[in-house]
Amino acid sequence: MSEVPEGKKAKVVGFVGGSTAIRKLMELGIREGSEVRVVRNASIGPIIVEVEGSRIALGRGLASKVLVEVN
Repeated sequence: MSEVPEGKKAKVVGFVGGSTAIRKLMELGIREGSEVRVVRNASIGPIIVEVEGSRIALGRGLASKVLVEVN
């Protein structure tokens, strides 16, 4: 997800990483099959995504564990 440009929507297709990171993402509403929209993806700082009507700030490390397909 860390490579998706601002304003683009993407579908979550999977995760890479340990169970703790995956559990955290799922608690935030980022699940396989869900659609996310990247609100902010600057070169530094967190990535802000919108999922299920909520905006969430993700650190780059955690965001890089989310595999997406850009719509």
